[in-house]
Amino acid sequence: MPLKAAVWRQCFRLFSRGYFRLERRIGTPLSDAVPLVICLWNRPERLAAILAELGAQDAAVPLRVILWNNQRRDHARYRRELRELAPSVDHDRMSVEFVGSPVNMGGVARFFVAAMVRHAGYRGPFIMLDDDEVVPTDFVSRLLAVAGPRIVAGFWSFRLDGSYWNREMLSDGERADYVGTGGSVCDIDIVAERDFFSTLPTPYAFMEDQWMSHYAQSRGWSLSKVDVDIEFVLDETNQAHGLVHLKEEFYTYLHRDDVR
Repeated sequence: MPLKAAVWRQCFRLFSRGYFRLERRIGTPLSDAVPLVICLWNRPERLAAILAELGAQDAAVPLRVILWNNQRRDHARYRRELRELAPSVDHDRMSVEFVGSPVNMGGVARFFVAAMVRHAGYRGPFIMLDDDEVVPTDFVSRLLAVAGPRIVAGFWSFRLDGSYWNREMLSDGERADYVGTGGSVCDIDIVAERDFFSTLPTPYAFMEDQWMSHYAQSRGWSLSKVDVDIEFVLDETNQAHGLVHLKEEFYTYLHRDDVR
């Protein structure tokens, strides 16, 4: 379900003008917290479990969890449940913020969040997660162990050979050509330049994973696999099913000689 050009342009203008705001829902972000951005889509029943999984992380640093909800009809439910869950969250280990999007912006919205956080002064790695992923207690610590300047690393990572679908499974630490955004860590400087957004082709705006991987590689960044035990749930609600036919098309587009 690719974005219509007019919708994409309007949302990008709203973002550029500061329309989207981070609502503080649980605690206050700590100065040493690592941002962890989650895109929400049609899985509101997962919220309590997600916060419990993140609250149980063994990482030594606190988390700044930022939820971006793309399903407008669920905004009120998320806000209500965050209010109810607040007493159970250790505010020294985790804060939670929320953005209710007026339209479905897909996964690229997580980079809107990254840009807002970077604009506010943060430098370093940020973590991306999807609400259909169940993560172990070492999820954050394993990602942060490999994080660094100009690095993208994640669980869903492959080496590609001439086609998006012709991909090779990798072992922990191996170089990748593609890293999926869900279950990954990325240097927040990926959004240092406006062209991360302005050069993203509108018909493929929902395939931010391919765009991130291509954009990073084209600038000499390092991409790699992180072997962390992630379980996927509620697959029937995944937006990616509607994009399968565009994956190879976008791969071909990105590998034309005139695309940088």
